[in-house]
Amino acid sequence: MQPSQQVFISYARDRGVSEQLAAELHAQLTQAGIVAFRDVEGLEPGVHWADVLEKQILASRLLIVLISQAALDPQRWVMRECLFASNKRIPIIPVLVEPVDLPLWLTHINAIDFIQSKPWSRLLLGVGKYVEVEVKPQVIMSERRAAAPAPPKPAPAKPNPQARPAANFQAPYSAEVQGLLAELQNPQTLPPRRLAIGDRLNALGDPRPGVGLHLQTGLPAIDWVQIPAGSFIYQNGERPHLKSFYISRYPITNAQFQAFEQAKEGYWHDAWWEGLERADQLPRHRWIAANRPVERVSWYDAIAFCRWLSAKTGQSISLPTEQQWEKAARGVDGRNYPWGETYEIGYANCNEKYNQGFFTKLFAEKRYYLEQTCAVGLYPQGQTASGVMDLAGNMWEWCSSKYKQSMKLEPYVPNDWRVIRGGSWDISTEGLRCSVRNPSYPATRDLVGFRVCAFSLAAGF
Repeated sequence: MQPSQQVFISYARDRGVSEQLAAELHAQLTQAGIVAFRDVEGLEPGVHWADVLEKQILASRLLIVLISQAALDPQRWVMRECLFASNKRIPIIPVLVEPVDLPLWLTHINAIDFIQSKPWSRLLLGVGKYVEVEVKPQVIMSERRAAAPAPPKPAPAKPNPQARPAANFQAPYSAEVQGLLAELQNPQTLPPRRLAIGDRLNALGDPRPGVGLHLQTGLPAIDWVQIPAGSFIYQNGERPHLKSFYISRYPITNAQFQAFEQAKEGYWHDAWWEGLERADQLPRHRWIAANRPVERVSWYDAIAFCRWLSAKTGQSISLPTEQQWEKAARGVDGRNYPWGETYEIGYANCNEKYNQGFFTKLFAEKRYYLEQTCAVGLYPQGQTASGVMDLAGNMWEWCSSKYKQSMKLEPYVPNDWRVIRGGSWDISTEGLRCSVRNPSYPATRDLVGFRVCAFSLAAGF
């Protein structure tokens, strides 16, 4: 069987019906002569599991998703796997294992009900539309008396970047929040609606991990994503090696920077400003919604924030270097955008209308320009394989690195200028490429924000 015949099984690790049925489904497909990927069998120790899952989905002709309440949690990887498959035009067969309301973007796909019985023959017939199935008489269990195999031996939980208790929310989310988050997962949701969803989440006290503050400490609740050690394609073909590091899933938000501004030993505390230029007044942010990325902060403001948060948490927190930022954005394969090689309409908050000729405007897909920032994390279809969001568009981001000329013909840039990356809401799609780098004067308070980085984290942070 060729790898292109593979079926990818997506399910929630819930120690219950989903895991049990996933094991049974894997056995059924294998007996039918189908190459089936399930993470328990397919992930080797030590691999970067997010990259492996992405490659395995791309190698599949079909994704079967077991729909349970746990699987619909937007913070789990099940919906991300489905979204990635949908974006790559890979067919999806939903299998209901618990009574749930399907997310809007799955309601147009006919699901198979496995709640009361297990219609294996119907499922295999559906699979046969996409892959070659060699169904044998002994393959299909009695759909009335089939005894489920013993649950698989407990396996280490699938790494979940959302698992750290650094969140200002209480599960479960309200019905309205769940509905809004489900809309964000639908790749057909248009940018103006995403903007409105972000504003509504802000009005509800946006409960997503990594957007606000710790309830107990009042400090920024950073949702960390680990980037594994190894080499990667950098700029024009260089292959540097970086050790493992962590990067924040989202840029620092207004709520998080405001905690620094208002803390007793916060912005005006001299300890954070040694060797830095401190302005005479706080930054004046253009858009102040708590869940939008902070902007109009200087490089010095960002460094002082990192020093403050490091002291308050006991962690060593910094701005990412230029290489760390690019590895997080491009992955190890040097992609042009966080999601792939070409820009996809509606994948980022940017000026999609910029430099579009008359005929392009007339015949191309509808393009959008929101003319402002939006709440962080509103474009999950544009995230990296590791789950880092907003690395293209929304807001330029400071890096710790000094800007060095990469070509002799570049205009002269003073040695103390720093690198900004990622593009912003008013930049063209071409300007969002992960390799694009620009210089900026470190004291300027232009439309630039930042995210944070760490090499290691203490347990429970």
